[in-house]
Amino acid sequence: MTAPLETTLPRAHVTHVVLSLRLQFRLPGLTAAVVGLGLVFLGVLISRMVMAEECPLSAPLVLTDTQSGFAGETGNVWTIAPDCSFSVARQVGLNVLQPHKQGQFTAQQRTQLKELLDRMTATALPEQLGSGPQVNARRITLDYGGKQSVLSLPPGGLSALRAAAGDDSTRLMLDLADGLKAMAGS
Repeated sequence: MTAPLETTLPRAHVTHVVLSLRLQFRLPGLTAAVVGLGLVFLGVLISRMVMAEECPLSAPLVLTDTQSGFAGETGNVWTIAPDCSFSVARQVGLNVLQPHKQGQFTAQQRTQLKELLDRMTATALPEQLGSGPQVNARRITLDYGGKQSVLSLPPGGLSALRAAAGDDSTRLMLDLADGLKAMAGS
């Protein structure tokens, strides 16, 4: 027996609505899975971008530029942490004062820092550079990863010292000092 035309059309409509409701209840699970998968890919992409911008330091890098005089050694101390945050503090005698400048390196500065570190590791810096002890000597000390290099120079500005720098290690040490000072400021 066939159903009358008046009931066939509404029954088909009701069947279609019930099926579409079933799909709607199933789609949120599918939608949630697709959104979750998208978030996973986004997380991987962001983490790779962050890893590309990570700080190249594995230990704190400390640069000290001091001049001997009546009050002992006075100068500045630049400290760059493994997260590429930095601080600049004044040193008077044996005391290092509270930092007067702090900040975080930008992505471009991190790239510059990596280049400086690559140059530093390519040229093994000796523990002692420059002339021996002098009156009112200027000392630039670089501490990184348990290794320390000390450049002892006669008193004077870095431009005069750069002209007098004879060997590659001394020039590299002065370049490192200039580069770190330019990035972190004084």
